[in-house]
Amino acid sequence: MLEIKHLFFSFGGQQILRDITATYEAGRVHALVGPNGSGKTTLLKNICRIYCPQEGQIKLFGRDCKTMGRRRLSSLVSLVPQNPKVNFPISVYDLVMMGRYPHLKRFQALKNHDREVVERALQSTNTAHLRERSLTELSGGEAQLVLIARALATEAALILLDEPTASLDIGNSLAIMELLLELKKQGKTILTSVHDLNLARRFCDTMTILQNGGIYYHGSAEKAFTRVALKEVFGVSLAESADLLEFQSLPVES
Repeated sequence: MLEIKHLFFSFGGQQILRDITATYEAGRVHALVGPNGSGKTTLLKNICRIYCPQEGQIKLFGRDCKTMGRRRLSSLVSLVPQNPKVNFPISVYDLVMMGRYPHLKRFQALKNHDREVVERALQSTNTAHLRERSLTELSGGEAQLVLIARALATEAALILLDEPTASLDIGNSLAIMELLLELKKQGKTILTSVHDLNLARRFCDTMTILQNGGIYYHGSAEKAFTRVALKEVFGVSLAESADLLEFQSLPVES
């Protein structure tokens, strides 16, 4: 479904991504993990063309994303940003409704089908009861669910999420990850950056570990977190107990 070949991206003279090559199958939950500054957010923004790669190619359903019109691309891939700041009052319903814009012509009003899609998105994320609330009044977990609802309203086959559980408590984090599994059952393809390695291993099918803008590992989640990988990429030692990974910081070498 998604192919990335020899992708390079620099910003302000600094190389952020270097020679990224990976493929992602449809109908699975894929994780991007890595230390802060490893390039996870930048990679997601390249895929949905918020940023344009300086070198390399990104293909969606076999077609080069560079050749797609913005409206067409927005109907196929949707990004849920990390901790968005909303400083103006907009209702939950109106925000989710914005997900239908890629399917509408200029000045075209919503049709019954559009309203049905919006309603399904609200129901799928358990946010229908919030429809009249302003986004500025919501908790972090509620706001994250509403943004996922907006992504669902686009009917995009590929949903990108940038640290969807960042700053959330464990209850809301689990709710978000369980929702991603439900979306997978509905045939959606998920590519999400995750900072919690236990959540990544528990809920994701594949793992891409980024280090200094390059790919350190790309493959099954089961084989991703070796002791060597955790030491080299994250600088931690590993103790495994039952289904949990327990991490300890390594001493700083002089």
